Amino acid sequence: MTQTYSARRFAITRELLMALSKATNEQKQAFAIFTNAFRMGKPYDYLPLAGASDYERIVVADDFNVVIKRNEDMHLLLWLGTSVSVQEWAAAHKCEVNTQTGAMQIYQVAAATPAIDTPAPKIGIFDELTDEELYSIGLPKELLKQVRSVTSEATLEAIQQSLPENVYEALTWYMQGKDWLQIKEAYADAYADEKAVVSTSIGKLDAGRFHIVTSDEDLRSIMDKPLSQWRVFLHPLQKRIVDKAWYGPVLVTGGAGTGKTVAAIHRARHLVRLPDWKDSDKLLVTTFTKNLALDLEQLLKQICTRDEMKRIQVQNIDAWLATYIRQHGADKTIVYPGKKGGIYESCWDSAWASFDQPEGLNRPESFYRSEFEEVVLPQHCMTSRDYILADRRGRGKVLSRLQRRTIWPLFEDMRLQLQLQDAMTVEDAALFACQDMAKNHPNGMYRAVIADEIQDFKPDMLKLLRAMATDVKKLDKPIEGDLFLAGDAHQRIYGRPVAFSSCGIEIRGRSKKLRLNYRTTDEIRKVAEAVYEGSQIDNMDGAGEETTGYAALRHGAFPEAHLARTFAEETDWICDRINTLKASGYATQDMCVVVRTNDLAVSYAQALTAQGIAVHPISRNRPDNPDIEGVRIATMHRIKGLEFKVVFIAGMDLDIFSSPELTDDLQPNKACILLEKSLFYVASSRACDLLFLSTTNQKSKILDILKQKRHQTNQCKIS
Repeated sequence: MTQTYSARRFAITRELLMALSKATNEQKQAFAIFTNAFRMGKPYDYLPLAGASDYERIVVADDFNVVIKRNEDMHLLLWLGTSVSVQEWAAAHKCEVNTQTGAMQIYQVAAATPAIDTPAPKIGIFDELTDEELYSIGLPKELLKQVRSVTSEATLEAIQQSLPENVYEALTWYMQGKDWLQIKEAYADAYADEKAVVSTSIGKLDAGRFHIVTSDEDLRSIMDKPLSQWRVFLHPLQKRIVDKAWYGPVLVTGGAGTGKTVAAIHRARHLVRLPDWKDSDKLLVTTFTKNLALDLEQLLKQICTRDEMKRIQVQNIDAWLATYIRQHGADKTIVYPGKKGGIYESCWDSAWASFDQPEGLNRPESFYRSEFEEVVLPQHCMTSRDYILADRRGRGKVLSRLQRRTIWPLFEDMRLQLQLQDAMTVEDAALFACQDMAKNHPNGMYRAVIADEIQDFKPDMLKLLRAMATDVKKLDKPIEGDLFLAGDAHQRIYGRPVAFSSCGIEIRGRSKKLRLNYRTTDEIRKVAEAVYEGSQIDNMDGAGEETTGYAALRHGAFPEAHLARTFAEETDWICDRINTLKASGYATQDMCVVVRTNDLAVSYAQALTAQGIAVHPISRNRPDNPDIEGVRIATMHRIKGLEFKVVFIAGMDLDIFSSPELTDDLQPNKACILLEKSLFYVASSRACDLLFLSTTNQKSKILDILKQKRHQTNQCKIS
């Protein structure tokens, strides 16, 4: 006779899932079996935890325990580990309902606070806030004294483990300059939001920190992808940006991992759920490359219903443009520079071969080519007069009117070669589309356009976005929609700086910056940002962008660098680290080896395969499938938009801050140097838990950065 049990309702904390991700494969399997049986109501022995009467433990496997807080209708699975570690955790943590917010919170009460050397007593950062104001965001009263003692970023970090995560997050926002009233309102709204919290008999459970299990499907989603569900969680201040009734273009900026993409996809869902959204209304979600568009579509499918997805078009901007010009009378191929054997390159080679360089202009071919791509094309110069009047600021040496006139035949011939091939540049294609829409869709084709990675859009593409989207200021009755732009100037790896205002996009008063990194550890963040020290970054609207003022909520090991003598020694080191991580519980698909070029990607893939490491190159044409085993191999360009628990940046043999490209003054191009820094920043900021760097060049500047950070923290390791 089959015994039946009463099903249990329970929630698993994000902290437990993070601990589970580091468990062995045997322990993960045992936990999966346990949670399935536990949900079905199978009886277990609840063992006491000394000194922690609120908690109990259940033995899942040999010396592998889960900490549980029981209640009549909801059990909380809080932590797991050995019998010793769970005892230590239970003794040091409280799990209780905050009387101010009504939310269940977990915080540490017995953490030793590291001593911070201070030259003299300082004014507390939170002295201007009353006790009641601090309590209003969920600060437990017993931790008030610790918060009052905070005088710097370092002292706040020192007590981080003692604070509920949401409280630390709010205090960090305040320290970064956010208005307290906005912070308080944001968190009050979050606790009142039925979508963000689940009310239970034991208080409100934050949907971003507790995963409630009510079905087999819920359980499978947790066990198959333990951490993926947290990727699209919306934090309170992000939610205020998403839900606000904006009437005009909005710009959301912030460093890597601050949640810009998450805000963008939630904004898409918010718009298509508006009560006044009509069947005829259309929403476009776009970005710079095809692979990023595929990633965005996958994220949208995680939070939107099928009916909502029918209202959303997801397509990268180049593909959208190619389709539009083909459907509207310009049956030409859009061509791009840089593709070996492509139409653009063959046209340029033909034009250059027949060009006689004028006397007195002893410039390399690269100068003339960059003049065409950075002056002629962006300003749509179609005649010699257009070129003579074109703006060349930032191009180095001045060219006289006579010199421009003698150069023009090269550019004229290049345009002729393109015409003979039924080809057009992306700049000319964008201009055609803008002119056509001005005639046929004078106030846009879409009620709203959401664009991610906006820092890589060139001026013509920005003008195209403006033409696509309804300009709500031109409507008799403003509606929510228009443009929602997300980007980070630090991650510009394709385009050059451009002011939105020069492209008809006015964002004054509607620009928001996210400062908290939810992806990486603070140790990884600091190394990633260090490459920009001493560099000037624009803010995407004509002004300077600060590279400081960011913080990460998590902490971990500092990045490790390895200086190898040979390529074989370097790959041996990488393989050794991969095997060690696999033995500690990391899956191969949790790791990615990132390199600068496609050729290097092939070389490292072959080297790892030869040592028995399964590899999986990331394709340009489809999203990464986390169910496929194998260490990921990707270029710095392809890894953009992705994240992995562990990232190796390999093959850094050349000085990453240099480039073979030269200006007409034969000096390293600052823009090229900045590009290499941006690529490193993008690659390193994809790492969630661990970052490894390797090179065979003793003079690589990345080693200097790591040594500097090691000196500052005494934690960074270089082998």
